[in-house]
This record gives sequence, structure tokens and C-alpha cells, in this order.
Amino acid sequence: MKVDPIVIGYDASENARLALDAAIDLASDSGVVHVVTAHTAASEEESLRQANQLPGEYKSNVDPLAGPSGSLRFAEKILEKRGVEHVGHLVEEHPAAAILDVADEVDADLIIVGSRGLGRGTRFLRGSVSTRVAGHAKTSFMVIHENS
Repeated sequence: MKVDPIVIGYDASENARLALDAAIDLASDSGVVHVVTAHTAASEEESLRQANQLPGEYKSNVDPLAGPSGSLRFAEKILEKRGVEHVGHLVEEHPAAAILDVADEVDADLIIVGSRGLGRGTRFLRGSVSTRVAGHAKTSFMVIHENS
């Protein structure tokens, strides 16, 4: 089964990497994989608190998007090496909402995410991205679990 386009949620976790591999395998020869890395901006107070903890010579070098944009670049390099056409999306939004928005925007045939295996407490307080996407996706949805 080959599909086009595919939207994948990517956060640099091991299960996200497995999901990326699945997207590569499932992408049609002329298909496009849309990699979505989401982030939420820290509040102004949190940003100031973090900046104040840094030594003075480093304060001007702080990039709050370094982690998310680095994750996205990593996924894009993998796709490029494998010869898969792709588009990166760095979205300031809750991960589930970002994935769903991009999937709607590109009229995705399939959404793929990796399962993070959250504990019950975290899942209860924050909710699972895969559960939220599954509950609201308008297209087929795949969750990749780490092989145990």
C-alpha cells in the first residue's frame, strides 16, 4: 500500500524515528511526506527566568527554537538521504492540533505518529498526542509502537 501525502508528527524520540521509517516505506514514489514538529512558546515570564539564569556572555545566544528546529532538520536529512520528497512544518501549537491542521491543509491520506508510552499520570494530566489525533483525524491514522 502506497499513500500520498503523508503527515508525520516528529519530536526526535525513538518512536518518532520509527514512525518516520514507516512513512518512508509507505510513501508512494511521487508522494510527499509532511514532517510536523510542534512547539509551544514559553511565556514571557518563563523566558526571562531562563535567560536570567544564564551567564551574561550567553544571553544573546539563546534560541528557544533550537531544539524543535534541530529535530525537524534531522528528520528532513533522513528523508533527503532516502530520496523522499518532503516538506517541513515547524508549528507553534499543541502537537496534536499542529498535526491535524497540517493534515487538513495538505489533504493527507495518512497521519503517522510514534507512541511515547506516557505513564498514566502524565497521560491523564497532559493527554496523549496519539489519542487526541485519533479522536479528531479526518483521515486514516497509524500509531507506531516501539518493538519490545
